Amino acid sequence: MTFGSLSWLRRHGVFALSLLLASLIWALLHFAAGTVLSQLEERAGDVVWRLGAERKDERRLIVVDLDERSLHEVGPWPWPRATQAKLLQQISALGAQQQILDIVFTDPQADDAALVQAVQQRRAVLAQVFALEQGGQPQVGQLAGALDWPTCPAPFGTASGYLANFAALGALPVPGAVATAPVATSVGHITPRIASDGFVRHQPAVICFQGKSYPALGLVALMHGANEHALAFERGSGWLEAPWKLSAPGLALGSIPLDERGDLRVSWRLHPDSFISLSAADVLAGRVPRGLLEGAWVLLGSSAFGLNDAIATPFGGAGSGLQVHAQVITALIDGRTPYTPRGTPAVQVLAAGIGAALLLLLTRKPTQNPFRRRRFPVVFLPLLAGLWSILLWVGHALLLSRNALWLGWFDPALFVLITGSAMGILEHAKSRLDRDRLYTHLSSYLPAPVAAALALQAPSSAIRASTNQVSVLFADIRNFSAYLEARPPEESAAVLHAFFSTATRVVEAHGGVIEAFQGDAILAVWNGEPASGSTTDGSSAGDHAQRALQAAIQLQATMQGVLPDPAPAGLEPLSLGIGAETGPAMAGSFGLASRRTHMVMGRTVTIASRLVEMTAELAHPILVGEGLAAQVGGAGLESMGTFLLDGMRTPHHIYAYPLHAAQFSAPNLH
Repeated sequence: MTFGSLSWLRRHGVFALSLLLASLIWALLHFAAGTVLSQLEERAGDVVWRLGAERKDERRLIVVDLDERSLHEVGPWPWPRATQAKLLQQISALGAQQQILDIVFTDPQADDAALVQAVQQRRAVLAQVFALEQGGQPQVGQLAGALDWPTCPAPFGTASGYLANFAALGALPVPGAVATAPVATSVGHITPRIASDGFVRHQPAVICFQGKSYPALGLVALMHGANEHALAFERGSGWLEAPWKLSAPGLALGSIPLDERGDLRVSWRLHPDSFISLSAADVLAGRVPRGLLEGAWVLLGSSAFGLNDAIATPFGGAGSGLQVHAQVITALIDGRTPYTPRGTPAVQVLAAGIGAALLLLLTRKPTQNPFRRRRFPVVFLPLLAGLWSILLWVGHALLLSRNALWLGWFDPALFVLITGSAMGILEHAKSRLDRDRLYTHLSSYLPAPVAAALALQAPSSAIRASTNQVSVLFADIRNFSAYLEARPPEESAAVLHAFFSTATRVVEAHGGVIEAFQGDAILAVWNGEPASGSTTDGSSAGDHAQRALQAAIQLQATMQGVLPDPAPAGLEPLSLGIGAETGPAMAGSFGLASRRTHMVMGRTVTIASRLVEMTAELAHPILVGEGLAAQVGGAGLESMGTFLLDGMRTPHHIYAYPLHAAQFSAPNLH
């Protein structure tokens, strides 16, 4: 469909075309730059986390940090096993309920026994890491902590390698577990899901390796704290449920939601300052306040840059990997792991539909909408679509921060934005076509400069007029009243149409403007002032007076072949009388805003009109006033004397332009 065909489309046609264009553009953008669009939505989610992050003292999970000061005081990492064991013993002595280690002990050392004993006595949760998206096929240490699933389900990714704890540490039995329970269930992976922009927003809940399923560190910590050793995996069924979910009988908080890939979405609802972080050096030296760790879970890891555990988070481009596990664990404890419900696509379609419906409602004609008297400006449609997008983002932010629901907002917002822009462009194009059509019609009834000025103005009841030095030409068909009375209306209309058409072409060819058709007469003006108050063409009085005179001569000559000749029987022959004058006149628009007229008025116009009436009396078809005669220098003009024109108080000198036979051979202007 072309823009030209939009001139006859109804408003619903523009809306339907806008929806079609929006759908095509939306699909094309997702095909060509789907990753970029997803990244933009995630970045917007980062803003939600950053702006709405809670600041509170989180005492259920305390961080013990192998920070730069610890490495400076105790020594470079790795520390001797005795020192590592002492750190675990100190944490336990301070009353910690559970120790979660974000550290992988890959290399065996001579004094491993001390660390093995400390891990076993303190029931520490160990870590291991897989090569998932990062590539590579290392197989260091001994994997442990596999779930008792017969196979690894489809949504979970398969690793190509791993870094695990040394064999003696990875084979620890689980204290209190029954004999049939799998060993080393207190080991969880710390593998992140790194987005294309480098940020960590997801973590695989389970990773597959050689047909076995290995859960994440946060899940293991939650199970270990509840003394639970099994997880059930199932597909979400309800519209408000996650695509996948994990559950265990011992977990009082219900199921754990996962996305379509089987990932945990990291909840960044707690500001990093909410977590109490203790330096490992202070723990070893006994500089920790009493009671601080009593009954708390302790996450042991490193923020030192030399240990290569830096990640990008919504709160900074170089945060500690500890932050991911701290956020995941606290969200699991609170049952506030963010997830995308299965019914999200339907909600997004509904949001896009509501936004598009609002655009349609506002662009309906005022007569179709009783609540609006004026049409909504189409230029604001993209802005309205942008406002709707902001509302979607706010709604998304509220649901995410309060209900841990990631419904997404970018796709419906993008669709509405494209729809609003398309509607704005198409409606603007349609309005331009309508305005051009209206101007074309308007300029056929009014002088073109006046029509152009009125098309850009608001209706007004004020006088809009100006006075200029003009040349005026009146041309009237003599004996036409009798002709009209005697001949059929169709024949008379044909004569008038031919006269008006010929006069318009002649006048415009000489730079004039037809101001009015008055019965069987025309009024033409040169250098008239448009109703808008804009400037005239700037020509001199002598110039437009000469052009008016030449137009009168050519019009008289051209009409010899247009008017019926000979006249019908019993009728006087039709002939053309022309009067022309140069002088001041006022041109403008007058009347109420609801009904106005455009006219040229003044002494000059009156004189030209009276000269037409005298053409029959003086037997000259072209008469000019003294003002025009003075401007053209009187060349070729014949003085007819001074006359007191009808309705005037001062006599005027009248001149005639005698026409010779040769002058009746005029160029064809049809």
